[in-house]
Parts: sequence; C-alpha cells; structure tokens
Amino acid sequence: MIKINIEEIKEIKETLLNLKTIILEKNRSAEQTIFDNKGLMQYLKISATKAQKLRNEGKLAYSKESRTGKIWYCLSDVLTYLDSCYYERF
Repeated sequence: MIKINIEEIKEIKETLLNLKTIILEKNRSAEQTIFDNKGLMQYLKISATKAQKLRNEGKLAYSKESRTGKIWYCLSDVLTYLDSCYYERF
C-alpha cells in the first residue's frame, strides 16, 4: 500500500513550478529578457550612479513606468551598449 502525504506533494509541485520558471527564463531571447535597475547593476557590476549616467547620456536604452518610476532594460539593449564599447585587438 502506498501512503500519499499531501504536504509532500504540494512541496514537490512548488519545486517543479520553480524549476519550470528557471528553465523558461534560460530559454528567453535577448529581446524577452528584462532587467530592472538592480538586475542591470548586478549584470554589469556597476553602481546606481553609473546606470543613471548611462541613461542620462543616452548610451543605454530603457523603459520607465510613468506611475512608479520603475526602470526596465532589455538585454538586447544592454548587449547593444556593450557592443558599442567593443575595441578590436591590435
């Protein structure tokens, strides 16, 4: 006879949903991958001041929610910025 513990099943289901989310995020294209300001800072290892400077100088495209002021960046725009900083070796 098999005993089924409802709590364990709920825990397994939650874990599977978390894994599914992680897998789906890994398969997103650069246009579909979005960073908030904190995520950008972690990704580029820059300060909030540097992120603001990049926005103010027009070097990095971003979206800003009008109601909350929250700032979002597409990975594709971040990669475009990084490409603009690229120097060929000589």
